[in-house]
Amino acid sequence: MKKYILFIVAVVFLLSAVSCASTPKDTGDFECEFDKKAKTATITGYNGDLEEIVIPEKFDDYTVTSIGWSAFSKKYNIERIILPETIQTIEASAFEYCISLENINFPNSLKSIGNTAFLSCRALLTASIGENIESLGIGVFSGCTSLDKIVVNENNKYYSSDSYGVLLDKEQKTLLQYPAGSMSISYNMPDSVVEIAGYAFEKSEFLEKITFSDNLKKIGSCAFQNSGILEASFGDSLEEIGFSCFNESKITDVSLGNNVKIIGESAFSWCTSLSEMFIPASVVEVGQSAFYMCTAIENFTVDKDNKVYSSDEHGVLYDKQGSILLYYPIGSTRTEYSVLQKTAAISANAFSPTLFLTKVIIPDSVEKIGDKAFAQCANLNDVVYEGTPPVNIADNAFEK
Repeated sequence: MKKYILFIVAVVFLLSAVSCASTPKDTGDFECEFDKKAKTATITGYNGDLEEIVIPEKFDDYTVTSIGWSAFSKKYNIERIILPETIQTIEASAFEYCISLENINFPNSLKSIGNTAFLSCRALLTASIGENIESLGIGVFSGCTSLDKIVVNENNKYYSSDSYGVLLDKEQKTLLQYPAGSMSISYNMPDSVVEIAGYAFEKSEFLEKITFSDNLKKIGSCAFQNSGILEASFGDSLEEIGFSCFNESKITDVSLGNNVKIIGESAFSWCTSLSEMFIPASVVEVGQSAFYMCTAIENFTVDKDNKVYSSDEHGVLYDKQGSILLYYPIGSTRTEYSVLQKTAAISANAFSPTLFLTKVIIPDSVEKIGDKAFAQCANLNDVVYEGTPPVNIADNAFEK
């Protein structure tokens, strides 16, 4: 019995030693993880400084099937990547901020590309989506400002591209990515589009005008961030504008349609050319900082039938009852303003950074003044409280 047990222990030890010995020791400048059971390798990092990189098919007996999360992130000098026909997955952020990357092949073996895999690869010139790709993450080519067309193999079962080189799902219901390097100043969206994905038009600086789908219902986060779009007129199908949707864009005029319900947080923040905003009756939610630093807005106008919001005679945005002051139009040239007598709270950033206002009168009804409510109001020298000043005033409410 003892000999039998010793024999089993010896065999287990031998097998373990063989298994450990089978892990490749020399992977060059690549960092890797190995799956001993599947005999596959994932490249997780790169320590070299070559401008052209050839990814090997194998390290010893391990087949390279994946480029891992952030594996080549911020490798600024890489200009070309050659992937083997064994690669199946490019994980999230794998090549983000490879700002010199001009060319990468997508082999037929490739099945999925993760979120923001090529974020801000601003030298990338081409992107051809093969017939076997099944999954593309959010913002795969966001910020690729030299990319002028995305071409999808017509046999792909999941994705397609239109005549402008725009990436869509197969049924063209979701617009996934506009090529930011396109020189076109206008774009006619397929009428089948129901949703614009997050980051879809980010940094598309040349694009000024879009004819939107009449069936569009939702626009994702940061969809038009830092874009050159000047006008946006939506049909009555639109219901939701996502977080930071038009943040820092060049937009001057927007028409939201009659059924939009949600204007997301920071949706129009830093839109310094937007001169006015009409809030339809359908809107039930305006997110925090939705109009922050919209320095050209002179008026907020709210449909009288809106049940959640209202505006006063000076174009100041309130809740329906006038109990919360939400946004003062910081492009207004008025020098004096009296807060409504029934107002109980002045929201964060409500007046920031109004330049023309020199005097504000705050009624005794106001109980709270939020964070940076009057911050950077450079010429505001006279704050008059009618009665006792509110107990709850943020420390930075009047920060210069």
